[in-house]
Amino acid sequence: MIRLIARTIKACVVLLLFAAPIAFAQERPATIPHAASLGDENVLALAPWRVAGKEGHLVCRVSERNMRGDDKLPLRELVVYRQEGTKVTKIFNFETPDSLLNVYALGDYNARLFTTWVGGSAYHLRVWAFIDGQVRQVLDGGTKIAPELLYDEHGDESVLITDPVKETGQWSAAGGTTTVFKWDGRKYEKIGTVPWTKRLQCTSRESCASLE
Repeated sequence: MIRLIARTIKACVVLLLFAAPIAFAQERPATIPHAASLGDENVLALAPWRVAGKEGHLVCRVSERNMRGDDKLPLRELVVYRQEGTKVTKIFNFETPDSLLNVYALGDYNARLFTTWVGGSAYHLRVWAFIDGQVRQVLDGGTKIAPELLYDEHGDESVLITDPVKETGQWSAAGGTTTVFKWDGRKYEKIGTVPWTKRLQCTSRESCASLE
């Protein structure tokens, strides 16, 4: 009986993971450009982004466009739209030749828009926030290994970016250092750089200083 319940729970989780993008696609306004209306562009991702104030509902779309010339890399564009009823307005865009790895809001409401890209054999972490009615980039960092997120008791995140070392031809975090950026309500504050093995203990300037 316990095994049956466990299997049922696992099945529900899988269904939710697959159903979430489908549900959002059904709710997406027809006026937001999608794959069928972009010509030579390909939509890579769509992500909802709820923010404070009358702006309320934002939608992020990332698309890929092939550039003319055999030696030119495809161009990826991140666009943020404001949705007001049936009206949709483009309020921000960002372009890069880097390949998209992921894009999502860090919370259900008034959180940062977190994106990870890959280019030049490294991860490029770019985070945006909606501040004073505008989309603003609040973090831009690079690393050889994937960044990490750590949340405090108030639900505010710290972003951990590790500088690894190369051992026997492979990048390893264990001997490297990690820089911790903590969200303070308007920006990410760099609170310290510590050995990777102690990174989870770095939660404030004071605690980070004691770990160096």
